[in-house]
Amino acid sequence: MIRCGLAILAAGLFLTCPSEAPRAQGVEEIEQAWRGWMEKTRRTRGGLAVVHAGQPVREAGAGGLSPVTAVPYASLSKAITGVCVATLIESGKLAFETPVSQSLERTLSRTGRPVDPRVLQVTVSELLVHRGGFGPGGGSDMARWLRGHSGGNTAFDEQLRWLFARPLPYAPGERFEYSNANYLMLGAIIEEAAGQPYERYCREAVLTPVGARDATLDPQWRILSSYGGWRMPLAQYGRFYQAFAPGNRAIGPRSRAWMMSPEGKQVGGGAYYGLGTFVRPTPRGGGNFWHAGAWSYDLANAHDGPIHTSYATFAVRLGALDVNMVSFAEPRREHEDGELDGILGAAARRVKRWP
Repeated sequence: MIRCGLAILAAGLFLTCPSEAPRAQGVEEIEQAWRGWMEKTRRTRGGLAVVHAGQPVREAGAGGLSPVTAVPYASLSKAITGVCVATLIESGKLAFETPVSQSLERTLSRTGRPVDPRVLQVTVSELLVHRGGFGPGGGSDMARWLRGHSGGNTAFDEQLRWLFARPLPYAPGERFEYSNANYLMLGAIIEEAAGQPYERYCREAVLTPVGARDATLDPQWRILSSYGGWRMPLAQYGRFYQAFAPGNRAIGPRSRAWMMSPEGKQVGGGAYYGLGTFVRPTPRGGGNFWHAGAWSYDLANAHDGPIHTSYATFAVRLGALDVNMVSFAEPRREHEDGELDGILGAAARRVKRWP
């Protein structure tokens, strides 16, 4: 499944301290710390990118992966969707309060209405912060689809039909419950509001302007689209993550003010969820942002041939340092995102010589 690790809610603030006394270092030691983590956790292949003040300052590969190779991002794709929604809000084509009954009006004429009428009242804001009332689910539907169809199709309408066939397990707005369903719906909302395909709009409105020119939906996994389907070189995702820096024009003033307000977004420990990523305000630098993702899937009789994939991703922005760090690792392991967060954060805080 694509997931984020709630074990890292302290990311970027309460980081593990190294046993030795801190010492001044260059950015190359962030790479060394990452390579030590890769070896400790028995990863066979991976990559790292460090972006400082919006510019790549370190790129590394392991296990034969070139740093410039496009890699998939799983749930780190949600931040792209979140920022794309923000551009539509700034342009007046959407509002945070817009309900599904309006934002998906044309889509609903194709898919049919949900069996649970409460879905129609879920707002864009509730979807962004995983308070749409949805649970995890959908795994059996995905397997059936992949046996008869290509994963290279976004299949928004079909996936919405799966979603609409089930009642909500929770009342909209009632609780934070991380679910891909929220961001699946936001992808369809982007298509309807923008009047063009999700991928094209996000590339043109957000990714190309911030320097992620090679970003595309993964040809094999376009079905994951707005909740887990993007791929690009690691440094380009690091450039995209600069959207969360104070004053970056990728996020307009209305959306940035909403993103930085904790009201209705709390997830515990003083952190909350904003535009597809976790947020923790900080006294300097506009806050820390982070997210983890993972995708493991095995299906021997898929339409496009056997599927065997397993990887994990992690991105963190430390606002006071104006640094973004992005990691990709194969295979996926459980419950290690918090450790990586601590290792990268501690190394970055010791850097005194940025290129």
